Amino acid sequence: MTPLASMTDRAIVVASLRATPGLLRHLTADATPAQATTPPAPGQWSIAEVVRHLVEGDRDTFVPRLLRIVAETRPSFDTRRREAGDASDLATRLEVFAKARGQAVELLGGLDDAGWRREGVSPSRGALTIESYARTMAAHDTEHLQQIHAARQALSLPPKRCEARLPLAVGPLVAELRTTPARVGEIAWGLSAEQLRQRPREGEWSMKEVMAHLRDLERDLFLPRLRRILEEERPQFESFDPDVWARSRDHREGSFERDLEEFAAARARTLAFLAALPDGAVARLGLSGYFGPVTLAQYATHVVDHDLEHLGQLRDCRAALAGGAG
Repeated sequence: MTPLASMTDRAIVVASLRATPGLLRHLTADATPAQATTPPAPGQWSIAEVVRHLVEGDRDTFVPRLLRIVAETRPSFDTRRREAGDASDLATRLEVFAKARGQAVELLGGLDDAGWRREGVSPSRGALTIESYARTMAAHDTEHLQQIHAARQALSLPPKRCEARLPLAVGPLVAELRTTPARVGEIAWGLSAEQLRQRPREGEWSMKEVMAHLRDLERDLFLPRLRRILEEERPQFESFDPDVWARSRDHREGSFERDLEEFAAARARTLAFLAALPDGAVARLGLSGYFGPVTLAQYATHVVDHDLEHLGQLRDCRAALAGGAG
């Protein structure tokens, strides 16, 4: 049973449903049109087909049925007939899903206790309350976010496990996180301070800026939030914009080596925190403005994937420097 499935707090369910359109955008944003429409294996859905299914589920079933349950006394629903496949592009499907999900979340957010207990009759599941229906849809979201994650793996796209609500266990988390400072040092080895400050293209970060970003987030965001999830009851976190964060600081100046040392020290504190977690702590919840309900393990998994993203960025920076030298 997932942490969400064991919850009784309706606000957690609504927060999970509200977050899905954003998670879906981030899971699909870096897929080319060809990748988005390529099935990971014969007989499996492509990323675009998963999104089409989610659109149909909200627009054609979830929202209309919610409206009927609110307006009618215990309505009975017919089996939905499958329509011809939606031929719109992925971006359009994402917009349609976000609009339909917004309607559902707005409706749920306005319900009182009696409203949550109103019932309809499903042809497949029998009588269900609005509350049980909303929980089913939250679980349905997770199932298909993870399906997109599996498709991304098959396409060799980088992992975005927290967006797919997939946590790593503590052992693999610690093993992955421990390697990052050394990997950063290997990528930067032999480069001058001037090269480390050089931006590969206008508007992109230099290696020095990436390094400072890794240090700042580890020290000032990731570890403090992990501690809050452990120590507080469902702490709430605002959405974080890394570009705004970067613009508020000039990270091209100073020492790359010093930033790396400070990052390594902060990462050591994170590793010690994870290694000392009490039993069951990985399932504790925080409420993220971006991820929605997020367990401690899921948020720590995001740190692993964040490392991978920026290690790739550092390698791209170094490759651009090498290309420019020719």
